[in-house]
Amino acid sequence: MRLSDRDKAMLDGDEGNVAREAMEALVQLGEAFDAEDMVDIGYAHVHAGMAMYLGDVELIEDLAKRGARMSVPASSNIANADMTAWKATGAPENLVRLQQRAEVAHRSMGCSPCFTCTPYWAGHWPTWNMHMVSIESGVTVFCNSVLGARSNRDGFFAVFSGLTGRYPRFGLHLDSNRQPTHTIRVEATVTGTSDFTALGYAIGRQITNAVPLILGLRNRPSLDELDALGVGMATSGGVAMFVVPGVTPPYADNTTLELLTGLPSFSIDTAALKAVYDEFCNGEANGFDIVHLGCPHASFEEIKHYAGLLDGKTISANSELWITTNRNVREMSRDAGLLKTIERSGAKIISDTCPISCHFARTCSPDPALNVSPPDLKAIVVDSAKQAHYVRDMIRCPTLFTSTENAVATALSGRFVGRW
Repeated sequence: MRLSDRDKAMLDGDEGNVAREAMEALVQLGEAFDAEDMVDIGYAHVHAGMAMYLGDVELIEDLAKRGARMSVPASSNIANADMTAWKATGAPENLVRLQQRAEVAHRSMGCSPCFTCTPYWAGHWPTWNMHMVSIESGVTVFCNSVLGARSNRDGFFAVFSGLTGRYPRFGLHLDSNRQPTHTIRVEATVTGTSDFTALGYAIGRQITNAVPLILGLRNRPSLDELDALGVGMATSGGVAMFVVPGVTPPYADNTTLELLTGLPSFSIDTAALKAVYDEFCNGEANGFDIVHLGCPHASFEEIKHYAGLLDGKTISANSELWITTNRNVREMSRDAGLLKTIERSGAKIISDTCPISCHFARTCSPDPALNVSPPDLKAIVVDSAKQAHYVRDMIRCPTLFTSTENAVATALSGRFVGRW
């Protein structure tokens, strides 16, 4: 790899041991992927430090205590507990207190402690052609596909990159890897974020680690629908970038037509969309514990939609409705009077975490001293294919997947209302 003078200085320890160790890790990463050099990054979405994983908070704390500081604007990914309204979720207090220590460490490192999988709704909006890093797959695919930034799926290397401001030039940081590899023709009518997550999930089943060119959408998707489309693909197929003509920079309609020749092609019809819903409807219609909205974390526009659906209504005594979002959106919603409307219905607004990332999870290794025992859940109603997938894998309980509107109707009536 060709290293800049500053890269070499960091390797020599001129900026301290933390920067040296971070640069050593990035050089190893670059060599593993045959990167020719490194790029300057403008933004980093980094690991939160998860209280449910043994030693994970301590790892972030150790970096902060050793003087680690983010060299670019940075935000923190989702955590294992709502650190302010944790009683609403039934989280064990000792788990919450441990998770709060990660917030202190992030503040010390100069990282925004937003603890979310949708930092763009919290004000972190990387721009076209900005090199960036992200630990969160949904952030990666949204920023590549909608904002035109450049990011790989990075894991803990995102922390090292945030500390140094550098990243090896490989993967989706290269123009050659940002070209469509497949053509997908959408033959189904797709409406709302729930359908878009199902569409993304169906696409991801057909291709893996590819860049699909998506044609046939009848209307330009909203930002929330594009977000949902990306997380669906990232969940089932590891997709980190898609192309929608007229949406994904720099692909306008006329340039897209030039890319069609010779690409492998397949279609997604209504049956394929319905199959995703059917797969994730394996719970009993009258045997669910929670209805969950907000995967990925809800935007302000989605909160407005939920408030409209709940205005003047009351959640069934047999139901519990969780709406998960980030701290910034929660405060915006409070200022707009939307929280009052939603909470008056009996629904709960939760930030920092979500069902698959809280104490419900069974696929992690918490410190035995925390004595965290996941509750036995019969089923969770969801409006996201991503949430359905990870509820199955991480909480290991059945799901009931439906549209957002029908999920709210389910919470109001106490009985499941399906999409089909």
